[in-house]
Amino acid sequence: MKEIRLPFSISYQTESVTPVADVIAVLEATDALMRDAVFLLPSLYKGLKVEKCSLNAHKLTPESPLREYFLLALVVAFQDDLVGEVPPVIEDLFKVTVNDRYDTIVTVIFMIVVFYGAGLAVDLVKKAVSDSLPREKYEELLDFLALEVGRPVSELRQIVHARFEKPSAVRRLVGHSKQLFLPSQKDRNAPVLFDRDLISSDTVRDIPYAGDSDQKQDFDKYDPHHGVELEMHAQDKDKAATGWAAVATGISPARLKVRVVEPVQPSDLWGKDFVTADIVLVSKLTANGYQPFEIQISEVYPTGEVRSALSQPSTE
Repeated sequence: MKEIRLPFSISYQTESVTPVADVIAVLEATDALMRDAVFLLPSLYKGLKVEKCSLNAHKLTPESPLREYFLLALVVAFQDDLVGEVPPVIEDLFKVTVNDRYDTIVTVIFMIVVFYGAGLAVDLVKKAVSDSLPREKYEELLDFLALEVGRPVSELRQIVHARFEKPSAVRRLVGHSKQLFLPSQKDRNAPVLFDRDLISSDTVRDIPYAGDSDQKQDFDKYDPHHGVELEMHAQDKDKAATGWAAVATGISPARLKVRVVEPVQPSDLWGKDFVTADIVLVSKLTANGYQPFEIQISEVYPTGEVRSALSQPSTE
């Protein structure tokens, strides 16, 4: 086992002094989010074991701008058969090679956790999966991490999703992600620097404000699916939000309420027993976990178009 210390910093480009209560809230959120990031490390580095982690405040300047400098202390170990693959200086394992915006890979993973949570926060407000600026940043960071660690983006996405699969984890992540941006949002959405990666005011503005309404949030879950066959069970040519029901083959055996989302129109579905569509499956948080509740149809394909494309034999 060996202890390593990795630098990490957050700088809020605020113009006024940050209240002590907000500084404390940010420190608590940073600590929780970093623990989530560290939890992902063994899934990214084969044979790595994190025996202990501690995020220590190295320097704090609460005056304008608010700057926080941390040292992440990790006690790590490797499987015996992989020790020969470990760099002589273990810190080198976490070096960033593509650019100089980040001190270590840990910053990148921390930001992936943050913006995954911020993207979910936006979706919860809009009641749909959205192309928000936080989600765009999340996808950008995933692409960057894939280059650094040599893993497919789809695999990295599954690793992140698995960490926050349970409802309690979603609630915690969303709350901490919003909490992290409080000083900026209270100072005209001031930009934020993670190491040397500047997050714009527009992105900060897109993140829902952490407030009392969080206690009433329903935390619905939105999962997009492409090219799903829907068996239509109820139809209403004049309405998009009511009167429709369907079963999504291969997704859920339940007969679910259907909501027709623009640019799709009710007339695109009228009179059809089966349609192939891009959907978002909405699941409600219940005492038994997430349960499918609604199908949102965002695109409809001509009969057989998606199925025929998927059924063609590979030429490779």
